[in-house]
Amino acid sequence: MNRFEIDFLDDYSEETLLAEVRRVAADYRGATLSTAAFEELSGRVSASTVRRKLGGWEAALEAAGFGHLYGGPRVSSKMKAQAARRMTNDDLVAEMRRVRKRVGRGVLTSKDFDRYSLVVSSSVIRGRFGSWEKALGAAGIPQSIMANRNWTDEDCFENLAGVWTQLGRQPTYREMFEPPSTINGKAYETRWGTWRKALKAFVAWADVAADANRSAPPPDDDVPTQEQTPARPRPQEVRRSVGARLRFQVFQRDRFRCVVCGRSPATNLSVVLHADHVVPFALDGRTTLANLQTLCQDCNLGKGTMAG
Repeated sequence: MNRFEIDFLDDYSEETLLAEVRRVAADYRGATLSTAAFEELSGRVSASTVRRKLGGWEAALEAAGFGHLYGGPRVSSKMKAQAARRMTNDDLVAEMRRVRKRVGRGVLTSKDFDRYSLVVSSSVIRGRFGSWEKALGAAGIPQSIMANRNWTDEDCFENLAGVWTQLGRQPTYREMFEPPSTINGKAYETRWGTWRKALKAFVAWADVAADANRSAPPPDDDVPTQEQTPARPRPQEVRRSVGARLRFQVFQRDRFRCVVCGRSPATNLSVVLHADHVVPFALDGRTTLANLQTLCQDCNLGKGTMAG
């Protein structure tokens, strides 16, 4: 008795369609896989269905991991613009959701959209909805924490200090778009004109030599001096908390390494650095550059209130 088999897919979800494209492409021996060849080898679903559901044949092969088998014309910006004229707002929203699913993250940046959508560009979506943020709202997609906000200069500098500390070196423009940064490089470029100017502004803000917390060197004992009244401590010196600027100065001076064990976030991502009081604050230690040292979290927790 002959065995009965179903010659069509159980459903037409993106996962099922991609699995079918992968199945056919994996066994295909040609240089390029056309839609006609796919239909002949598949027999389960038409190429037009794949194109409609996955945003085009090129997009389908790319999503399936077989982009090198695409032999048709590449989609240009002009072609995307022409295709967008025929798309309704609902079509654009559907494409944003499809690409977000393809990217595999909760948020969707315009950069990722332009990389994975072969149907329409993010600039067209901005023009249709007024902004990328409004388009995300229409699609029900949450904004990234990297989205531009009303950042202050201090916010930008503190974020850059955190990234610099984590890397143990000056970050690049591209690295500001990835964690641990929470303010993207574009925000710095917009505020200061260029990334280089933003770095110069940061260095001026964090300059150890110009910082008021740098302690003066002790007087030379061979040089007679008149007895002077000890200077009153500055307000920040009698606070336990260490500000972002002073903390960065401490880390920079100590080369972003724990002064006890030598570990650094630059070589071990699990290392967390602390700006620790040499003379403990509980024993009247001041919050100054001279009385702070870089310790990793493990060494700092083992220190307690012992001086040094």
